[in-house]
Amino acid sequence: MSKEKKSVEKEFGLSSWAVNSPTVIYVMMAIFFFLGLTSYFDLPREDFPEIKETKIYISTPYPGNTAEDIERLIIDPLEEELNNVSNVIEVLSTSQEDYGIITIEFDEDITVEEAKVKVKDKVDGVKSGADWPTFNGAKVEPNVFDLNFSEEIPIVNYNITGDYPVEKLKELRNI
Repeated sequence: MSKEKKSVEKEFGLSSWAVNSPTVIYVMMAIFFFLGLTSYFDLPREDFPEIKETKIYISTPYPGNTAEDIERLIIDPLEEELNNVSNVIEVLSTSQEDYGIITIEFDEDITVEEAKVKVKDKVDGVKSGADWPTFNGAKVEPNVFDLNFSEEIPIVNYNITGDYPVEKLKELRNI
């Protein structure tokens, strides 16, 4: 018995058609490109969008101390308490000479104001402890704040120029 080898060719019709008619494919690509481009330029967008972050920052200056002292005396006790706050995603800290900062990121289920109140309560609790460091007879005061970028970016900038002295231009600016 002899075995006959059969040649089997498999062909996908759409691929073969695309290879055999490149002009149609180029036209389709151009249409998709222009439709995508017009859709992109028609998207609504704001010049100054409001950026809301659910991050709270605690900065603590403690002059005359090393980064290790600031971490041991200030950052570590605060981090221990802040890890127990609900809705916290992540707590990051940085210690350097004379200064420490903690960043607390919350999930989207809490407002920035609520998160700030929770953090201030925890910071006040830790600060009221007997082992909290003092500087010049007063307890070191951590600053709890949030960054609102929409308040930080000016809405209007204007410049005044002319053949006047600087004092006169400043006077005109305040009108």
